Amino acid sequence: AEKQVIETLGFEIEETQPGYLEQIIGVFGETFPKTSDFSKFARTTLSHDVSPIEEPDKTLIAWLEREELLFRTLEKHIVSKRLKEGFGEDGLDVDAFVKYSLSVQNRRKSRAGHSFENHLESIFTENEVMFSKGKNTERKNKPDFLFPNIEKYHDNKFDSGLLTMLGVKTTAKDRWRQVLSEADRIERKHLITLQPAISTNQTIEMQEQNLQLVIPEPLKETYTAEQQPELMDLEEFLKLVKSRAI
Repeated sequence: AEKQVIETLGFEIEETQPGYLEQIIGVFGETFPKTSDFSKFARTTLSHDVSPIEEPDKTLIAWLEREELLFRTLEKHIVSKRLKEGFGEDGLDVDAFVKYSLSVQNRRKSRAGHSFENHLESIFTENEVMFSKGKNTERKNKPDFLFPNIEKYHDNKFDSGLLTMLGVKTTAKDRWRQVLSEADRIERKHLITLQPAISTNQTIEMQEQNLQLVIPEPLKETYTAEQQPELMDLEEFLKLVKSRAI
Protein backbone atom coordinates (compact mmCIF):
# COMPACT_ATOMS: atom_id res chain seq x y z
CA ALA A 1 0.00 0.00 0.00
CA GLU A 2 2.81 2.41 0.86
CA LYS A 3 4.48 1.74 -2.49
CA GLN A 4 1.25 2.43 -4.40
CA VAL A 5 0.77 5.74 -2.56
CA ILE A 6 4.36 6.83 -3.26
CA GLU A 7 4.05 5.98 -6.96
CA THR A 8 0.69 7.80 -7.16
CA LEU A 9 2.46 10.93 -5.90
CA GLY A 10 4.80 10.69 -8.88
CA PHE A 11 7.89 9.26 -7.18
CA GLU A 12 9.61 6.24 -8.65
CA ILE A 13 10.90 3.44 -6.47
CA GLU A 14 14.03 1.85 -7.89
CA GLU A 15 13.84 -1.84 -7.08
CA THR A 16 15.44 -4.76 -8.88
CA GLN A 17 16.31 -8.41 -8.25
CA PRO A 18 19.85 -8.83 -9.66
CA GLY A 19 19.97 -12.40 -8.42
CA TYR A 20 17.32 -13.34 -10.99
CA LEU A 21 19.01 -11.68 -13.98
CA GLU A 22 20.92 -14.75 -15.12
CA GLN A 23 17.79 -16.90 -14.90
CA ILE A 24 15.71 -14.31 -16.79
CA ILE A 25 18.27 -14.04 -19.60
CA GLY A 26 18.53 -17.83 -19.70
CA VAL A 27 14.79 -18.03 -20.42
CA PHE A 28 14.20 -14.96 -22.57
CA GLY A 29 17.60 -13.75 -23.72
CA GLU A 30 18.44 -10.05 -23.68
CA THR A 31 15.10 -8.98 -25.16
CA PHE A 32 11.73 -7.98 -23.77
CA PRO A 33 9.40 -11.02 -23.92
CA LYS A 34 5.64 -11.02 -24.40
CA THR A 35 3.96 -9.77 -21.24
CA SER A 36 1.91 -12.96 -20.91
CA ASP A 37 5.10 -15.06 -20.97
CA PHE A 38 6.84 -12.83 -18.46
CA SER A 39 3.81 -12.83 -16.15
CA LYS A 40 3.78 -16.62 -16.20
CA PHE A 41 7.50 -16.71 -15.45
CA ALA A 42 7.04 -14.33 -12.50
CA ARG A 43 4.32 -16.58 -11.05
CA THR A 44 6.60 -19.61 -11.20
CA THR A 45 9.10 -17.87 -8.91
CA LEU A 46 6.41 -17.67 -6.21
CA SER A 47 4.66 -20.99 -6.80
CA HIS A 48 5.27 -22.24 -3.24
CA ASP A 49 4.73 -18.93 -1.43
CA VAL A 50 1.16 -17.97 -2.35
CA SER A 51 -2.26 -19.51 -2.95
CA PRO A 52 -4.57 -18.05 -5.61
CA ILE A 53 -7.44 -20.10 -4.17
CA GLU A 54 -7.02 -19.57 -0.42
CA GLU A 55 -5.65 -16.00 -0.58
CA PRO A 56 -6.46 -14.49 -3.99
CA ASP A 57 -5.94 -10.87 -2.90
CA LYS A 58 -2.52 -11.36 -1.36
CA THR A 59 -1.54 -13.63 -4.25
CA LEU A 60 -2.47 -11.01 -6.83
CA ILE A 61 -0.38 -8.33 -5.13
CA ALA A 62 2.55 -10.71 -4.64
CA TRP A 63 2.52 -11.71 -8.33
CA LEU A 64 2.31 -8.08 -9.46
CA GLU A 65 5.15 -6.99 -7.19
CA ARG A 66 7.36 -9.90 -8.23
CA GLU A 67 6.78 -9.28 -11.94
CA GLU A 68 7.53 -5.58 -11.48
CA LEU A 69 10.82 -6.38 -9.75
CA LEU A 70 11.84 -8.90 -12.38
CA PHE A 71 10.86 -6.61 -15.25
CA ARG A 72 12.82 -3.69 -13.80
CA THR A 73 15.80 -6.03 -13.42
CA LEU A 74 15.69 -7.00 -17.09
CA GLU A 75 14.89 -3.45 -18.17
CA LYS A 76 17.85 -2.00 -16.28
CA HIS A 77 20.17 -4.50 -17.94
CA ILE A 78 18.87 -3.89 -21.47
CA VAL A 79 18.52 -0.12 -21.20
CA SER A 80 21.93 0.32 -19.58
CA LYS A 81 23.59 -1.46 -22.50
CA ARG A 82 21.64 0.67 -24.99
CA LEU A 83 22.63 3.90 -23.25
CA LYS A 84 26.30 2.97 -23.41
CA GLU A 85 26.00 2.60 -27.19
CA GLY A 86 24.86 6.21 -27.55
CA PHE A 87 22.38 7.59 -30.07
CA GLY A 88 23.02 8.64 -33.63
CA GLU A 89 26.29 8.67 -35.54
CA ASP A 90 28.12 10.71 -32.91
CA GLY A 91 26.31 9.07 -30.01
CA LEU A 92 24.81 12.40 -28.96
CA ASP A 93 21.59 12.56 -30.99
CA VAL A 94 19.12 14.10 -28.53
CA ASP A 95 16.03 13.40 -30.65
CA ALA A 96 16.96 9.73 -30.95
CA PHE A 97 17.51 9.57 -27.20
CA VAL A 98 14.14 11.20 -26.46
CA LYS A 99 12.42 8.77 -28.84
CA TYR A 100 14.05 5.83 -27.08
CA SER A 101 13.16 7.25 -23.65
CA LEU A 102 9.50 7.54 -24.66
CA SER A 103 9.50 3.95 -25.85
CA VAL A 104 10.78 2.85 -22.44
CA GLN A 105 8.02 4.78 -20.66
CA ASN A 106 5.30 3.51 -22.99
CA ARG A 107 6.48 -0.08 -22.54
CA ARG A 108 6.24 0.30 -18.76
CA LYS A 109 2.68 1.63 -18.90
CA SER A 110 1.46 -0.94 -21.39
CA ARG A 111 3.12 -3.84 -19.58
CA ALA A 112 1.62 -2.85 -16.21
CA GLY A 113 -1.95 -3.00 -17.54
CA HIS A 114 -1.45 -6.29 -19.36
CA SER A 115 0.31 -7.76 -16.32
CA PHE A 116 -2.69 -6.91 -14.13
CA GLU A 117 -5.04 -8.68 -16.54
CA ASN A 118 -2.74 -11.69 -16.93
CA HIS A 119 -2.56 -12.37 -13.19
CA LEU A 120 -6.31 -11.91 -12.74
CA GLU A 121 -6.90 -14.38 -15.58
CA SER A 122 -4.67 -16.91 -13.84
CA ILE A 123 -6.54 -16.45 -10.54
CA PHE A 124 -9.91 -16.94 -12.26
CA THR A 125 -8.60 -20.07 -13.96
CA GLU A 126 -7.16 -21.47 -10.73
CA ASN A 127 -10.52 -20.89 -9.04
CA GLU A 128 -12.30 -22.69 -11.91
CA VAL A 129 -14.39 -19.64 -12.75
CA MET A 130 -15.80 -19.44 -16.28
CA PHE A 131 -15.10 -16.18 -18.10
CA SER A 132 -14.49 -14.51 -21.44
CA LYS A 133 -11.72 -11.96 -21.85
CA GLY A 134 -11.83 -9.01 -24.22
CA LYS A 135 -14.86 -10.09 -26.25
CA ASN A 136 -17.22 -7.75 -28.13
CA THR A 137 -20.51 -6.75 -26.54
CA GLU A 138 -22.29 -3.72 -28.05
CA ARG A 139 -20.83 -0.98 -30.27
CA LYS A 140 -17.53 -2.88 -30.51
CA ASN A 141 -16.97 -2.49 -26.77
CA LYS A 142 -14.69 -5.08 -25.19
CA PRO A 143 -15.05 -5.50 -21.42
CA ASP A 144 -11.91 -6.88 -19.84
CA PHE A 145 -13.77 -9.82 -18.30
CA LEU A 146 -17.31 -11.17 -18.69
CA PHE A 147 -18.78 -13.93 -16.53
CA PRO A 148 -19.79 -16.65 -17.21
CA ASN A 149 -18.90 -16.05 -20.88
CA ILE A 150 -19.66 -14.02 -24.00
CA GLU A 151 -22.03 -16.68 -25.35
CA LYS A 152 -24.33 -16.33 -22.35
CA TYR A 153 -24.12 -12.56 -22.64
CA HIS A 154 -25.41 -12.62 -26.21
CA ASP A 155 -28.13 -15.16 -25.33
CA ASN A 156 -31.16 -12.98 -24.58
CA LYS A 157 -32.84 -15.94 -22.90
CA PHE A 158 -30.08 -16.07 -20.30
CA ASP A 159 -30.95 -14.25 -17.06
CA SER A 160 -29.07 -10.93 -17.11
CA GLY A 161 -28.98 -11.03 -13.31
CA LEU A 162 -26.47 -13.87 -13.57
CA LEU A 163 -24.10 -11.87 -15.78
CA THR A 164 -21.09 -10.05 -14.31
CA MET A 165 -18.64 -7.63 -15.88
CA LEU A 166 -15.24 -6.67 -14.49
CA GLY A 167 -13.23 -3.74 -15.81
CA VAL A 168 -9.50 -3.70 -15.05
CA LYS A 169 -7.54 -0.48 -14.64
CA THR A 170 -4.27 -0.03 -12.76
CA THR A 171 -5.38 3.55 -12.00
CA ALA A 172 -8.99 4.65 -12.04
CA LYS A 173 -8.89 8.47 -12.09
CA ASP A 174 -11.40 9.64 -14.71
CA ARG A 175 -10.96 6.44 -16.77
CA TRP A 176 -13.43 4.53 -14.62
CA ARG A 177 -16.31 6.01 -16.58
CA GLN A 178 -15.20 4.06 -19.65
CA VAL A 179 -16.53 0.80 -18.21
CA LEU A 180 -20.07 2.15 -17.74
CA SER A 181 -21.00 1.62 -21.40
CA GLU A 182 -19.17 -1.64 -22.02
CA ALA A 183 -22.00 -4.09 -21.29
CA ASP A 184 -25.57 -2.83 -21.68
CA ARG A 185 -27.19 -6.00 -20.30
CA ILE A 186 -25.38 -5.67 -16.98
CA GLU A 187 -26.83 -2.99 -14.75
CA ARG A 188 -24.22 -3.01 -12.00
CA LYS A 189 -20.65 -2.93 -13.27
CA HIS A 190 -17.53 -3.95 -11.35
CA LEU A 191 -14.11 -2.30 -11.63
CA ILE A 192 -10.90 -3.56 -10.06
CA THR A 193 -8.04 -1.11 -9.66
CA LEU A 194 -4.70 -0.77 -7.88
CA GLN A 195 -5.18 2.93 -7.24
CA PRO A 196 -4.98 3.69 -3.52
CA ALA A 197 -6.93 6.31 -1.60
CA ILE A 198 -9.47 7.35 -4.22
CA SER A 199 -11.30 10.40 -2.87
CA THR A 200 -14.60 10.02 -1.07
CA ASN A 201 -16.33 12.29 -3.58
CA GLN A 202 -15.21 10.07 -6.43
CA THR A 203 -16.22 6.79 -4.77
CA ILE A 204 -19.64 8.30 -4.01
CA GLU A 205 -19.98 9.23 -7.68
CA MET A 206 -19.06 5.67 -8.66
CA GLN A 207 -21.78 4.32 -6.36
CA GLU A 208 -24.30 6.73 -7.87
CA GLN A 209 -23.35 5.41 -11.34
CA ASN A 210 -23.97 1.84 -10.10
CA LEU A 211 -20.28 0.93 -10.25
CA GLN A 212 -18.89 -1.43 -7.63
CA LEU A 213 -15.24 -0.78 -6.85
CA VAL A 214 -13.07 -3.86 -6.27
CA ILE A 215 -9.88 -3.18 -4.31
CA PRO A 216 -7.33 -5.92 -3.46
CA GLU A 217 -7.48 -6.40 0.30
CA PRO A 218 -3.91 -5.16 1.05
CA LEU A 219 -4.80 -1.77 -0.48
CA LYS A 220 -8.05 -1.26 1.43
CA GLU A 221 -6.19 0.35 4.33
CA THR A 222 -5.48 3.39 2.13
CA TYR A 223 -9.22 4.16 2.11
CA THR A 224 -11.14 5.84 4.90
CA ALA A 225 -13.11 3.91 7.49
CA GLU A 226 -16.29 5.27 5.91
CA GLN A 227 -15.29 4.09 2.42
CA GLN A 228 -14.10 0.59 3.27
CA PRO A 229 -17.53 -1.03 3.89
CA GLU A 230 -18.53 -0.05 0.34
CA LEU A 231 -15.47 -1.70 -1.22
CA MET A 232 -15.32 -5.28 -2.43
CA ASP A 233 -12.07 -7.23 -2.44
CA LEU A 234 -11.08 -9.90 -4.96
CA GLU A 235 -12.07 -12.80 -2.72
CA GLU A 236 -15.56 -11.33 -2.32
CA PHE A 237 -15.81 -10.79 -6.05
CA LEU A 238 -14.93 -14.44 -6.70
CA LYS A 239 -17.64 -15.55 -4.27
CA LEU A 240 -20.15 -13.36 -6.10
CA VAL A 241 -19.26 -14.80 -9.52
CA LYS A 242 -19.37 -18.36 -8.20
CA SER A 243 -22.78 -17.74 -6.60
CA ARG A 244 -24.14 -16.74 -10.02
CA ALA A 245 -22.79 -19.82 -11.78
CA ILE A 246 -25.46 -22.28 -12.88
